[in-house]
Amino acid sequence: MPRDVVRDPEHNRGRSLGHLAVAWLEHFAVHGPGDVAGEPVALDDEFAGFVLDAYALDGDGRRLYNSAFLSRCKGRAKSELAGFLCLLEALGPCRFAGWAEGGELFTWRDFTYRYSRGEPMGHPITSPFVRCIATEELQSGHVYGVVFLNLTEGPLAEGLPSEAAGITRTLLPGGGEIRPSTAANASKDGGRESFAIFDETHLYTSAELRKMYATVRRNLTKRPAAEPWSLETSTMYLQGAESVAERSHELAGQIREGRVRTSRFLFDHCYGPPEVDIHDPSSLRAALAEALGDFAPFADLDRRVDEFYDTRNATAENRRFLLNVATAHDESWVTAEQWLALAAPAVVVEEARQRKARAVFV
Repeated sequence: MPRDVVRDPEHNRGRSLGHLAVAWLEHFAVHGPGDVAGEPVALDDEFAGFVLDAYALDGDGRRLYNSAFLSRCKGRAKSELAGFLCLLEALGPCRFAGWAEGGELFTWRDFTYRYSRGEPMGHPITSPFVRCIATEELQSGHVYGVVFLNLTEGPLAEGLPSEAAGITRTLLPGGGEIRPSTAANASKDGGRESFAIFDETHLYTSAELRKMYATVRRNLTKRPAAEPWSLETSTMYLQGAESVAERSHELAGQIREGRVRTSRFLFDHCYGPPEVDIHDPSSLRAALAEALGDFAPFADLDRRVDEFYDTRNATAENRRFLLNVATAHDESWVTAEQWLALAAPAVVVEEARQRKARAVFV
C-alpha cells in the first residue's frame, strides 16, 4: 500500500497512550450509522496504528503532536474513526498521568486496564470541549452522528441523563461538552476547545471555511494544561482549489524537506498507485485494494471498478475519491504533474538575465 507519512524524529509507538486508547475504544465504542450500526468496534491494524501515532508522547509525557492529518480514500470510515476519538477525548483516559511501574490499573465503569512497566498512564481531561466541524448549515456531519449514536444507544450511554446527548450538543457529566459546529458559528472567537475535528478538509475551499479553520486552531492554544490538538480527515484534494487539505499536504512536504522548523504535525496519507493502467480491470482492482488498505477485504471492489468505467463519472474525480491521488479538473489542459515535467527553469532564468542585460545598455 503506497503511503506517505511524516512523523516527529522522537516518534516512538512504545511511548504512547494509544495502547490504552485502543483498549478503551474497543471496550466501549460501537459503529455509527450504517450497515453495522451499533455493533462493537474492533480497530484494524492500520487504524489502531494511527491511534498509537496520534497519542505518541515525548520523554516528558507531553503530547508529541499538536495536529494530525489522516488522508484516506472515500469509504474508508475515516470520519467514523474521528468520531471514536471524539468519544475518547470527551470521556476517556487521553492525557498523561505518569509512567507506570508495572501492574497499576486504570478502572472506569466496567473497564479495567493493566499497565506494563514504563508505559504511560492516562487520565480524562477536566471539562473537555470537543468541537466537530461540519461544512454546511443544519448538518451535524458524519463525525457527530457517530458520537450521538454512541451516547444514546451504545455502552457509553449507560448512566448518562436521557437529555445529555442532543442534536445540537452533548453535555458531559462533570462538566464539558461535545458540539457540532459549522463555519458560521465555529469562526466566532472565544472557544476553549480541548480537541477539534475538521472533517473532509478537501471541501474547505471558501474564505469562510478557511477563516473558521484558522480561528479554531488558534483557540487550541488557550488551554495548555489540556494539551489541545486537532485532527483533519480528508480524501485527496483537487489541485489548485486552495483547500485546507492541499495546504496540509504542502506543509508535510515542507517538513520532510527541512524547510520549516515545526515537526509537531502528524501526516498519514495512503493511496493507490498513481501510475495504474485504469484500462486494465485487474490492475485497477489491485490499485483500488491498495488504496483501501486493511479495509479492502470488506469492500465491494468490483463495484468500484465499475464506477471507473461508468461514463457518467469524471475520471479525475474517480482517481481522487477512489484511489486518493491528486488530480486537476478533467477540463484542464494538462495536469500539474505534466506541467512540472515540462518546466525548464534554467531557460527562463537565462532569458530573464539576457533581457536585464539588454535593458542596461539601452
